[in-house]
Amino acid sequence: MRLALGTVQFGLAYGISNSAGEVPDDELDTILALARQLGVDTLDTAQAYGNAESRLGSRPTADFRLVNKLAPGIRPPEVNACVQSSLQRLGRTRLDGLLLHRSQDASPALFEALATLQQEGKVGKTGVSVYSPEELALWLEQGYPLELVQLPANLLDQRFLRSGWLDRLQDLGCEIHVRSLFLQGLLLMQSDLRPDHFHPFSEQLARLDGWQPHSSPLHKALSLIPALPQVSRFVVGVCHAHELAAIASAYAHLHPCHDNELAALACDEPALINPALWKTS
Repeated sequence: MRLALGTVQFGLAYGISNSAGEVPDDELDTILALARQLGVDTLDTAQAYGNAESRLGSRPTADFRLVNKLAPGIRPPEVNACVQSSLQRLGRTRLDGLLLHRSQDASPALFEALATLQQEGKVGKTGVSVYSPEELALWLEQGYPLELVQLPANLLDQRFLRSGWLDRLQDLGCEIHVRSLFLQGLLLMQSDLRPDHFHPFSEQLARLDGWQPHSSPLHKALSLIPALPQVSRFVVGVCHAHELAAIASAYAHLHPCHDNELAALACDEPALINPALWKTS
């Protein structure tokens, strides 16, 4: 199972298609139980995900690998205390992975602090969550360690696939996790429900809507997975257990797509593929 469970919806009302808000306690328990039953073995969380850490820590999650992200803007002297606080909230003695939430927070002093935590057995792999191939290039130029990286990829945003970065990271021995497979739920929305911000991109979205017309939006979105064999885990977030069940069912019946089909869907428009630039309110 290459799916991992994202937990941002456990602490925040997150996602353009999320009308349910923060996941309630009983649904959270059901989602975790179903994830375990399906063979999902990894949870992805972050210090910036509201109270997601403490909600996870109040539940039995020791059988899941856990990847966490440091708070954006963290400074080297704060690293040890922040990690200790996360471990306490999560009810853990060790994080399997720890990422910088922003690559611009990197510094030699920060990674010295992380190396100390690794030596103490409190942190496994370290790395970064990135938003563009250019960030990765700069990261490696600066000589920072990279054991685990999380990056965005979906049918519209194929920058890391088309630029060869996935192969390069694999050759470096770096574990790769992909997020944004559904682009915050945009790829699962019916065309008439998309906010006005996306009207300038009607041609790109219509091309996606018309591709594989007999497949559901969910199955189409997941069809990128077979094209990315270098990726260890695909992080998916849900608000309801039935959504996770549907994702797992579609995942179990994926078939490889022709590379030229996928390439025809790719888009480099930042205002479409970067949610930070969306104007939807």
